[in-house]
Amino acid sequence: MNDKEMVIIEKVNFKEEYIIKDNIGISLGRFFIIDKSLSNKTCIIRLNFYKEEMESLLLRSLKLILEFFLKSDDVHKLNIIINEDVNPKPFVDLGFTLEGILQNKTTTNTKIKDEFIFGINSYSYINQISKNIFMLKGKRVILKLLTPEDYKDVLDYNIRNKEHLKRFEHLKDQSFYTKEVQKGILIDSYKQYLNGTSLSLGIYNEGSFIGKIQLSNIVQGIFKSAFLGYSIDKEFEGRGFMKESVVKVINYAFRDMELHRIEASTLVDNYRSRAVLKSSGFQEIGLNKDYLYINGQWKDHISFFKINKELY
Repeated sequence: MNDKEMVIIEKVNFKEEYIIKDNIGISLGRFFIIDKSLSNKTCIIRLNFYKEEMESLLLRSLKLILEFFLKSDDVHKLNIIINEDVNPKPFVDLGFTLEGILQNKTTTNTKIKDEFIFGINSYSYINQISKNIFMLKGKRVILKLLTPEDYKDVLDYNIRNKEHLKRFEHLKDQSFYTKEVQKGILIDSYKQYLNGTSLSLGIYNEGSFIGKIQLSNIVQGIFKSAFLGYSIDKEFEGRGFMKESVVKVINYAFRDMELHRIEASTLVDNYRSRAVLKSSGFQEIGLNKDYLYINGQWKDHISFFKINKELY
C-alpha cells in the first residue's frame, strides 16, 4: 500500500465519535456511533467523508472501519449512513448492500440531500462475500441494475445521444444533462427498485454502456403486470442488441418475478422498435391516439402486449 493511502482512526475524547486521518494527520472524515445493541450485536454509524473524490482513501477507511467493528464478537451487523455525495462504489466493492434511502435528511449549502444506508454482516466480511449488483447476462450483453454510482455512464450516454433520442422522448432542458439531475434520477429509480415498482437496467456490451431498459409500474396482486421501455445508442442500432436485452428482461419478468402480462408502446414510425417487439413475441393491441407528449407534440403510439402462458 502506498504511504499516501495510509489512514488511521482516532477516538474523540469520551464521545462515540471518531476521526479518520491520512498519513500526515489531515482529517479525511469522521464517523459517529448512532446506535449499538449488545444484545442484538448490531451497530449503526453515520460517516462523513470529506475527500469524496479520493476513492482509494475511502476504500481504505472502510476497511479499517470494518476491522474496527466486525473483527470482534461484539457486532454481527454493521450499517453505515452516508450522504448522497459520497461515492458508493467502495461500499459495493467490499460487499455492502444498499439497504435503504432516507429522503431529504441532510442540508448542505442550503441544498437538501438524501442519505444512503449500507449494510454488511460479519459472515460476509470474514468470508469476503461480495454482494454483487443485480445483473442478467446474455451472449453479447450484460444488463446491470442502475444505481446512483452509474451517473457518469448514464450522463455520457444521454449527452452523446441527445439529438438521436430527441424524436423518441419528451423535451428536456439543459439541466437534464448534468451530474446532479442524472444522479437524482438514479436515486429515484433505485428507490422504486427497493419498493418493487420498477427495475431499471443499463445495457452493456464489452464493458461499454450502450442503452437502457426498464420495467416500470410493476404491479403484483391480481394484475401481475408491468410496462417495458428501452433506448439504445445510435451507434448500436439494428445490430440485435436490443432484441437480446428485451428477451432477457421478459424471461426474468415471467420466470423469476412471475408476472402475467408485459405491455410496451412505440411511436408509429419507429419501425425498428416495432420489429424488436414482434420478434420477441409481443402481439399488437392497436393504435393509441395522442398517447405521449414527445419532442413537443402529442404523438400516436402503437401498443403491444405479451402474456406469460406458463404462469398458471
